[in-house]
Amino acid sequence: MSSTSPSWRERYRQAARDAGFLLRLWPILLLAFLAVVPLIALGVGTAVIGVGVPVLVLGLSVSSHFAQIGRRAVAGVDSSEYIPGHYRRPEAGARGVRALLAPLRDPQRWADLTWVVVGFVVSLATWALAVAWIVVSLAAPFSPFVETIVQDALGDERANNLAELLGLEPDLLWATLIDMAVCVLFALTCPFVLRALVRAEQDFTRALLCRSGEVARLETSRAAVRRAEADARSRLERDIHDGPQQRLVRLGMDLARAKRQTSRDPRAAETILDGAIAQTRETLDELRGLSRGIAPPVLVDRGLGAALAEIAVRSGVPVAVDADVPRLSEHVEQAAYFVASEALANLNKHSGARAAELGAVVEDGALRLWVVDDGAGGASVDKGHGLAGLVHRLDGVDGRLSVVSPAGGPTRVEAVIPCGS
Repeated sequence: MSSTSPSWRERYRQAARDAGFLLRLWPILLLAFLAVVPLIALGVGTAVIGVGVPVLVLGLSVSSHFAQIGRRAVAGVDSSEYIPGHYRRPEAGARGVRALLAPLRDPQRWADLTWVVVGFVVSLATWALAVAWIVVSLAAPFSPFVETIVQDALGDERANNLAELLGLEPDLLWATLIDMAVCVLFALTCPFVLRALVRAEQDFTRALLCRSGEVARLETSRAAVRRAEADARSRLERDIHDGPQQRLVRLGMDLARAKRQTSRDPRAAETILDGAIAQTRETLDELRGLSRGIAPPVLVDRGLGAALAEIAVRSGVPVAVDADVPRLSEHVEQAAYFVASEALANLNKHSGARAAELGAVVEDGALRLWVVDDGAGGASVDKGHGLAGLVHRLDGVDGRLSVVSPAGGPTRVEAVIPCGS
């Protein structure tokens, strides 16, 4: 996928969002600092007599509330991923003092407090730099005129600008040109400076407030992978037992019966063999259907685009394919293939569609795959529906699934899978 650098218009639009974020963050942390630090100090000072424990808990709770605001702010400034905090839940059956003391044993709440205290200083520095850069960018051209007005009002004849110090004449013109150059320099670098300041705030905030959430999400994803694999294995075993295995048993019995009839009644033996051939075809069809959840050789050898084209050919509903994607990580290709296979299988069984579209594209570091049909609608990811298993499968690769399927159609199933390893 080719990436293009953003235009200057996009840079300045983002710079406006960055400036708003930086200018708001320090007042928020100032308020948090003024609210939390006195509570923590009072709680620590009176903890020996027991009164301070509830005050400490209150202080931690307030800091966690502000931390939640911080998490949403760093995600919203550039529409990056929101990562919630991971807080320990009180033990089952905990009451009274044990329930009250639970927040004091939660590392994330102490990390929230650290963010409030240290973040107050960090955000003050980023706020000051942002204000300085914005003010210089906007106000530098007017500074010579302001200086002239001040000098006239005060009768001050001392050199007050660089042009006068260098002896440049006329000094007002040269001062204006110098300040205009400074203004242009600061204006051109403003988007990059503000973006760097926002990145620093994001890294600092996520290091303290989001790391436990990332770990918890990783553990959830791993559990989802194990659950999806176990469900897929159980379903495959059940389907093989109920389908091809039973047909193969019957096929063996029919062939044995045909062998006995060959010498006595060749016509009857021929009828039995015809039935056995039909059984063979049906068994092959079932095995092909079951192989949808297993990576086929074409996916391994030629990649996702070729594999999607192949499953589209097998569809009973005509499917137009638009999937010119590069080779991706194995887990990404397998998850996408599974989603496409299940979506097309569900489409063929339930939609009543006359045409469908299967597409895939890599953009913004993620694979986006969609299946659209003109059927009756009503598709759902609720338990008991054909698409229910896709959610667990995508959880295992940090992907997400959306299904839009109003009554009467059309239906759009879309999966987004991060391409990062």
